[in-house]
This record gives sequence, structure tokens and C-alpha cells, in this order.
Amino acid sequence: MLKALFSALILGVSTVSFAVSMNFNGNFRADTGFYNKPDLGAGNINSNRSYLGARALLNPNLLIDDHFSLKSQWSLLTSPALTSGASALGNGQGSYIFGDSATAGLFLTRAWMEWTSDYGVLRIGRMPFAWAYGLLWDSGDELWDDYQTTMDRVEYRLYLGHLVGGLAYSKGLKGQVLGDRADSAHYSAFIQYENPESDIQGGLLYENQWRAPGQMAAYMTGAGNPYGLAGGAYPLAAKTPYPRNNHVVDIYLKKTMGSFSIGGEAAWLSGNAGDYNGDGVNDTLNAIGATVRAQYDSHSVKAFLDFMYASGDSNLNANHLNGFVLLHRNRRPGLILGRELLGPYAGGGNNVGVGSCVIYGNANSFAGCYYIRPGVKIEWSPSWSSGIELIVAKKAAVQAGEASHLGTEIDIGTDYAVYQNFNLGLNLGYLIAGDGLQKASPSGVFGFRMMAGLKF
Repeated sequence: MLKALFSALILGVSTVSFAVSMNFNGNFRADTGFYNKPDLGAGNINSNRSYLGARALLNPNLLIDDHFSLKSQWSLLTSPALTSGASALGNGQGSYIFGDSATAGLFLTRAWMEWTSDYGVLRIGRMPFAWAYGLLWDSGDELWDDYQTTMDRVEYRLYLGHLVGGLAYSKGLKGQVLGDRADSAHYSAFIQYENPESDIQGGLLYENQWRAPGQMAAYMTGAGNPYGLAGGAYPLAAKTPYPRNNHVVDIYLKKTMGSFSIGGEAAWLSGNAGDYNGDGVNDTLNAIGATVRAQYDSHSVKAFLDFMYASGDSNLNANHLNGFVLLHRNRRPGLILGRELLGPYAGGGNNVGVGSCVIYGNANSFAGCYYIRPGVKIEWSPSWSSGIELIVAKKAAVQAGEASHLGTEIDIGTDYAVYQNFNLGLNLGYLIAGDGLQKASPSGVFGFRMMAGLKF
């Protein structure tokens, strides 16, 4: 079916112009996992979780001439009820679970035009966007990232040597055409610098995000909130004050010095959010997030240290909000702690890998999160490597008497490159759950995951 679809497309455009050509790339990944207590504290009868899943993404590129190209992304199969399913302007990359009878078929997730000239690059359509270390937007790993950043967008980029400047207008959620009571608009400007000779790169981005009052209901019920969570089952869907009219300033920098590199990204959200406590006043917003990564790479030994902080708010009824609610979903550490829902908000344990380290908190609070993550990787050969890492995570904000420690996790894993574009992997993890998960009693969680990834 897929082959016939692309054959028809090529035949159709060939009748118009023989200069048109097509190429495409993509990826396929499969993974299977087992977790013995992924809904720790939820009180379910059977808390074990096991699954076999996969995802296939195809990226056709239609070359009109030397200046014009039409690009797209297709998701071949998804399980939207069980995973971070792909949807229009959705955060999820989409994947499917073997045996799921409610899978969705071929799905066009992106389509955009690019015009390249001596004056820069103009892009129009539903397109990806990647920035820095992935604090607010996807960092760009299409194969292993479970979430992405997709925007309906008009973007212009100008390339001047080592400098790249850009302007963009994006629509986050369009609810109507007549009037703007249920719409949103994002205005962006950014500049990036990259110099391979001095091994330094950095960037500065400013964005104004405006959301109409009519979108508040959509965010509360999960239709448009940045975490993609359905209403009712998760505290973020019912308790989070999403921004209404806010300013985003994001800066990043990375410097490499021989075998050592260090870099980081920081973002500041300001402006106002919705009227969370219903007193007729739009709450002011002032939140920060930051991540730092240091890495040492010497022949067959690689070591790294990650730190991430997303501010929280212990009192959402004070007319001023400090929760860093736009933290990107890919910023979730570890095999278990960041990817599997733990504690009383597991939502029945029906979802695979849709966890978040900021999901926990008491009523009228937004926990936020910070963690430190050191690790070491050893390359035994050009095709085989093994590693170990430690994750310690806590809530960034707690109420009186509330525990902050989410847990300490140890993960080990190994990867084997069968071919240059085909890899196999195995990860094992053990989480010593903290009281911040609101669990009934001290307990540990064991999990493993086997993976296969193919790029073409």
C-alpha cells in the first residue's frame, strides 16, 4: 500500500515536470520492556507492566528544483490509547504496541515547503523545530526521542558565515476562524553562532506566546496542554496554570576544549497565566529552567554529568506562579523514574512510557523537578559499548510536611552496532523510590528494556 502511494505520487508530479525527484529517509525502532511496580502506591491489583512496541517514521523529500522542496513525515502505525501517540501538533512521536487492536494506520504528521535562495531559507507548513539541549523544544534525536516539537509555522532564516538569524510566526492551537477567542499565536526571533574552528556554539531566542482565554479549557482537559495528558487522571491536567500571555527568553552555550566539553541552557518564562484560583485576576508568571552538561571523551572512555532544574510552585492560589510548566517531555531521566508513571497518579497503569518527573505534587501545587545524573561509558570495540549511570531526583517545590525526594536510580546498559545504521541495546534499572512519590511504604522498582534501532 505504502509503495503504491509513493509510486502514484511520483507519477503524478512527473507528468508536470521531469525535473522533480524524490528521496526519503526514516527510521524504525522496536523495544520490549518489563517493570515490576510501575504504578507504585496506586493500589492496583497487578502492578507489573510488560509490552512489545515499535515505531516506524518515514521522511519523504520532494525536490522541485534547486530552490524548492516539499518535505514531510509519515508515521506508519500508532497506539494512541497506550503510548505517546502521534497527532496533529501533538508532542508524541507515536509508537504502537504489538497486540493492540485499536491502532491507527498511516498518519501524516508533518508537511512543509522550503525555499532556498541567496537571501536565506523560507519554510512554511507543519514542521519540526529543534533547539539547544531540549529544555523547551526537542533537541532533535528523531529515533530515540519519544516526544517531538511540531509547529504550524512560517519561518525565515538568514545565514551569514558562522551566524544564523531567524524570525518565525507559529500557531499553537487554532480553535476557530471567526474571531480569536480560542486561538494562540507565537512570535519568535533567534540568533545562533557556531564556529567549528574554535569549537564553540551558542544561541539566543526570544518568543512571545499568546493564548486566548478560550484555550484554558483545552489545556485543562489535555487537548492542547504541553504534556499531552488527558484530564482527570493526572494532576498536571487539572492543577497546572498554563501560560496565557508570556515571554520566553532562552540562551545556550557549548564549548569544547580537547577531550572536555561543557555547556548549558537556561530559559526564563514571564508574563501571566490563567486565573487559576478564580478570583478574577490573571496570575503573574515568573519561572526558570536550566540544564548543564559536562562531558569527558578520551579514546574508549566517556564520562558525563547532567544537571537539570525546572522551578515549581507550592501554592498556586497566590496570584503569582513560579512553575516551569513548558519543560519539554524528553527531559525525563532514567529508565524508570522519568519514563514510567509512579505513585498514586499512574492513571490505572495503561500507558507505556508517558511519565514525567514533574507529575507529582499535592493539591494546588506544581512540584517541578531537579536531578543530577553522572555516568560513564566504555567502548570495548568500535561496535560494542557499555555504560552505567546514577540519577538522583527531587521536587523543586514542596508544601509543608510534603516529602521532596523522588528517588535514586541506577541504570546499566550495553549497545552493539550490528551495522553502521542498525543497533541493538539492553538496559537494566533499579529505582529506590523516595517518599516524594507518595507511596504507601518504602519499596524498589526493577525494570529492563531491550531495543533495536534502524536508520535509513
